[in-house]
Amino acid sequence: MVRVVSDSCHHNIPDLTSAISPSGSLQPLPLALRLIRQPIAGTRLIRGALRGLQVLQQVTTYLFQK
Repeated sequence: MVRVVSDSCHHNIPDLTSAISPSGSLQPLPLALRLIRQPIAGTRLIRGALRGLQVLQQVTTYLFQK
């Protein structure tokens, strides 16, 4: 398991507690509402997650080329 932290210590990310179901999956409507309520923090979260995904893809490609 790899955990990717998509925020920095300088900014807060939106509180997504209400968007996570008891089984751990994201619920689309509550997630959208949280991101709309905090658009700057939501943008930082999405941008950071995309950067993290890009790095994970690069690492995966590197590992399977060896």
